[in-house]
Amino acid sequence: MRLLIGNSTDIDLVGEFEKAGAAWWAQRLVWFAREGDVLVLPALPEDDYVDYVTGVLGVDRSSLRLLVPPPGADGAARLTADRLADPSFLADLDAALAGRTVEQVLATWPAAPVVALARRIGAADLLPGQAFVSQGGGALVNSKAVFRAVAAGAGVPIPQGAVCANPAAAEQEIWDLLAEDRAVIIKHEFYSGGVGNHILSRGEGVQPLGAPRVSIMPDRPAVAKFIAAEWDRYTSGGRHRLVVEEYFPGSRAVFSELLITDGGIQFGTDGEMFYVPIANAQAIPAPDQPADRMAAVTEHARRLCEPLRAMGYRGWLSADAIVTPGGAVYFTEYNGRITGSTHLHEVLGRRVVGPDFARDRVLFERVGWRAPSFREAVDAVEAAGLAYDPATRTGALFCSAYDPDAGSVWYCAVAPDMDAIRVLEERLASLFPQQPS
Repeated sequence: MRLLIGNSTDIDLVGEFEKAGAAWWAQRLVWFAREGDVLVLPALPEDDYVDYVTGVLGVDRSSLRLLVPPPGADGAARLTADRLADPSFLADLDAALAGRTVEQVLATWPAAPVVALARRIGAADLLPGQAFVSQGGGALVNSKAVFRAVAAGAGVPIPQGAVCANPAAAEQEIWDLLAEDRAVIIKHEFYSGGVGNHILSRGEGVQPLGAPRVSIMPDRPAVAKFIAAEWDRYTSGGRHRLVVEEYFPGSRAVFSELLITDGGIQFGTDGEMFYVPIANAQAIPAPDQPADRMAAVTEHARRLCEPLRAMGYRGWLSADAIVTPGGAVYFTEYNGRITGSTHLHEVLGRRVVGPDFARDRVLFERVGWRAPSFREAVDAVEAAGLAYDPATRTGALFCSAYDPDAGSVWYCAVAPDMDAIRVLEERLASLFPQQPS
């Protein structure tokens, strides 16, 4: 059996950010379950969701143990260090593991408290890269600032820009780009999904993709005023650095995700992200990018993985890039963790659709499909004949738990190509017409 730990983020890096949705996001861990596994989650998922996932996977739900530590000082949203060290939780974990052999420890985020837990149960060697992670390595493989240093050193193309540790440096770098009539994007070092980004432009007409908003900066005093007002927000009160880089309007976002192991670097998948203005969908594999371009993206991603592997990181790494309207490719960040794409290609793709799914199928995840409840969403899709069918290898799978705050669930549409995906999405949208445009 395996011990799976749903620590969806690191409180020391993101603070209050992502707290509200952390427990919901962590429930994707259920997709990784196999017979007999023990899962540690910040909160119990609803029964309908667990029944659905185990039913799709053909896993005996009764063989699984789901453990939830008592709330810690930070509450119940995230699996923080104090929760994973809680005596009552450790007693429950010991009971769940009694007489059984742990074959692997799998955590969604490479965090030191997970290493401490693995050591506590005598399974540290079963957590890949535990020595690196125990000394704060998770921050290095999820930092947009460290990424730029690693990419530049490895010869991977990145947009013009800089990592700024103080407001004066940020003001100078931003104005240097704006003065050449280039748009700018600033980024929080650790936030994800584009919500920690902000686009700056000297004139109107730049559409925000990959950031929630655009601000007009007509001159350098406007930049200085903006930085003075927003520095704390985008650096978490100065605890982190600000990334400043050129923004290319109209670009498309692609990625390549690879697995770093003791034995080498293995290709997982490639894909494309879609934004309106922040991430709201993804397609795996990238549906209409030239094959040679995506091969080059993956080759650069491998070059990013090599120094991280030498440092001792083990696990998934997603390398994100943009393709400009002119066809140039620039890398923008990496994410060293189980990402929002990993369960799509490794579980829904390879375990459900088939090991070679990428040859003749596209997986298209849609964020925030509104529905009254998880059960009603499943029932409506099944009644409409749109549920995933193993015989045809097409249809809709629900790839997330129900988000009560947003009143939505995320689905993964499976079809031979993007034209068929669009038809399936139109039919899904008609089931609950209150979908946003």
